[in-house]
Amino acid sequence: MRIMMGKILESIARPFRDSARINRKVVVGTLERLSPGGLFLEVGPGEAPLLDSIRISGKQKIFIDLPGAFPKNKVSGVRYIEQDAGVEQWKVGAESVDVVVSSQCLEHIPHTDHFISEARRVLKKEGALLLSVPNQGALAFILMMLLTVNPTMNEVSDHYIGLGNPFSTHRYKKRENYHGHAHLRLFSIRAMKDLLKVYGFSVVKCHGGTWGLPLIGEALARMIPYYGLFTIVMARKI
Repeated sequence: MRIMMGKILESIARPFRDSARINRKVVVGTLERLSPGGLFLEVGPGEAPLLDSIRISGKQKIFIDLPGAFPKNKVSGVRYIEQDAGVEQWKVGAESVDVVVSSQCLEHIPHTDHFISEARRVLKKEGALLLSVPNQGALAFILMMLLTVNPTMNEVSDHYIGLGNPFSTHRYKKRENYHGHAHLRLFSIRAMKDLLKVYGFSVVKCHGGTWGLPLIGEALARMIPYYGLFTIVMARKI
């Protein structure tokens, strides 16, 4: 019985685990369509920087992450900045960057307004801001809440995973070697668009990543992004 229940939980979790790969693919695809000759800043790259997946030189890359989050073997020519991007002024010149990208980072930061205003400060006029965060309005999350299940990406603890979600195969698991906060807030696409608008951005493109369904999840999230698992928004500084 326990083995069968484990297989059921695994089949439920599999599309959600694959959603991270799809989200990354959508974000990288958007980055690749931007001007390749500019200066790119990635905030919160973690262990798998998005900028390493596109064809730009090391001199075109700037990374900001928390102290201790960068790998020991840093790439020559790339600028690494260790600081708390959610609190401190970014150590990047005003109107010096062509593209700011951040994926699965903003939801960990307490001071959202500071983050967005700093992105605007460092971007050149018409510069691109590309953000990806979990989507509060995901159809899967709505259904989970109707079942009194805490949504997969809505975390209540900095130290433990899957609390409130009996379907999680990582329920009660303790985080290891973790920097910063767990998810502090999720963003619906509509809320993200409004946030960017009040800080002087014009939204160009939205995508939901995937609905969390096999085969058709990504297509549905492209056509109807508001119910996707992710809020992926590209905007221009105006």
